This record gives sequence, C-alpha cells and structure tokens, in this order.
Amino acid sequence: MNIAQTAAFLNERLSASQRDAVYALLSEPLKAKLKNVDTSEWYPVEDQVAIQRAMAEVLGSNEVAEAKIRELGGYLFSAALGTFMRLVLRVLTPAMFLKKTGDIWPRMFDFGSFEADPSTMSDGKATMIMRGVDGCDWFPAVSAGFIEEAMKAMNYANVTVDYAPMAEEPEGTFRFIVTWAKS
Repeated sequence: MNIAQTAAFLNERLSASQRDAVYALLSEPLKAKLKNVDTSEWYPVEDQVAIQRAMAEVLGSNEVAEAKIRELGGYLFSAALGTFMRLVLRVLTPAMFLKKTGDIWPRMFDFGSFEADPSTMSDGKATMIMRGVDGCDWFPAVSAGFIEEAMKAMNYANVTVDYAPMAEEPEGTFRFIVTWAKS
C-alpha cells in the first residue's frame, strides 16, 4: 500500500516538472512498478528509498526535501485511515498511540523497529526510538510526518516531531522527541 500511495503523492503533490524529474531518476523496473502497483504485493524497501532519494535530489535543499517528505508521511497516514479508524483515534491518547507504533511498524516493514520509550512518556511529551533503518535516509522524515498527522487526527495541536541520529548507537538509530497540546 505504501508504494501505491507514494505514487499517488508524486502525482498529486509535486509539480509536473518535479514529478517528471523524480521519475527520470528512477530505474526502469521501478517506473514500471509505479505505473501498475498491485496493493496486495510486498515491495522491497529499496523502492521506497529510491523514490525518497529521487525526491530529495529534485527538491534540492535538505530543508525543502525534508518538508515535502514529512508531507509524504502525513499523506501515507491519511491514506491508511478509514472512517472507523478516525473514530478510534478520537478516543486514543497520544501515549496510547505512540506505544502502539511497535505493533504498526512490522505491518509495514520487515526490518527495523520504531517504539515509544515508556520511561519518557509524560503529558505533552514522549521519546520514540527508531532502530535498524540504516540506508533509509529519509525514513525518519516520513515517520515524523506520519506521527504529526496521527496526532492531528486525534485532535491535538502544536505537534512537533524532532529527530536526530543517536550518538554511540549503530547507524540507522534515531531518537524522536514528540511534543503536543490538546486542541
């Protein structure tokens, strides 16, 4: 589903020239996949990585690329929600949702993890740890956008998701600080 929604994002949220430039950087097999995505298939993470890297290259500055790739994360979250899940999110607290990320991640990926650090949960702030995403340069930005959109769906405001690589940890390990306020 992620690859289908990523293809839709490229078509809907990038200008025609940006979209064409992104496609020009992709391999022919990946371009063919994007034209005929089978949502029941499992696509390799390398496909997502290639698309995100191409987007970043086309968008130029890291700040612009990060903003657009965070937007992709929010788009993926919104696309995954049905009416029932929107109702469920209205009763979840941020701590409940963030604790569930450990269950959500393996439904989407067959590597790494992304979990809340329960010792850091407080009213309005939480720490998340993403592990095992070395080589997936833009996954932290996608995940930040995903969380931001989820928190908005739960009716929280002033949501910030800051992340950085964790020092003295293996490559591909990131600490996220999530803050929010009730709307």
